[in-house]
Amino acid sequence: MLERDNILIGIPAYNESTQIEEVIDQLHLAGFSSIVIVDDGSTDETQALAFRRGARVLRHEINCGAGAGVQTLMLLAKKENWPFLLLMDADGQHHPEDIDRLYAKMNKTRADLVIGNRFDPSLTNQVPRIRRIFNSLANILTNLFCKGAYGDSQSGFRLLNSKAIEKIELSAIGFGFCSEMILLAEKEGLEVHETPIHVKYTNYSMSKGQRNIWNGIRTAWQFLENI
Repeated sequence: MLERDNILIGIPAYNESTQIEEVIDQLHLAGFSSIVIVDDGSTDETQALAFRRGARVLRHEINCGAGAGVQTLMLLAKKENWPFLLLMDADGQHHPEDIDRLYAKMNKTRADLVIGNRFDPSLTNQVPRIRRIFNSLANILTNLFCKGAYGDSQSGFRLLNSKAIEKIELSAIGFGFCSEMILLAEKEGLEVHETPIHVKYTNYSMSKGQRNIWNGIRTAWQFLENI
């Protein structure tokens, strides 16, 4: 069982005022108290609401991208010497109870990075068709450059241990960070594994992130540039 005090929960957020309070409340109910929100230049009340719910809030004055938020969280985890960093999305699609599932996989396999797989056939997640298409294409592109074959390379739900926090230095500021993190982990000789996770999609969560073909193309182009 994961010691709750040993893990930093990191959440990049941009204009998430309708969901951020519930996300933080659910984490508190699951026993997690060290929660950091990176407010990535939001123009709504994300920062104030997150602070009111007891989270620590770091703010980018301008919107830089999800990858930039993750970079800030990894720098913080490194500076404060956290044993574990759990990254998750701010739109409410992830389940806090799955954090233990990621830790169990890490503990069993001695992995340094564990990625939550929304598409594992052992679960019956109702992932919208357009998301499945985007992720299938992203997996193909990512796996071309990887040693391993990953089933959900774009998952934002991932657990890093202190070794991964120390060695992975991201440069992608957009959604390309998902693929870049895997490639850098492999390059550094880190163990990367996946484990099934539950996910909940709503109309709201579908409106966030890579929601159209142009965002997908831009993410792929950024990824290839970084390569």
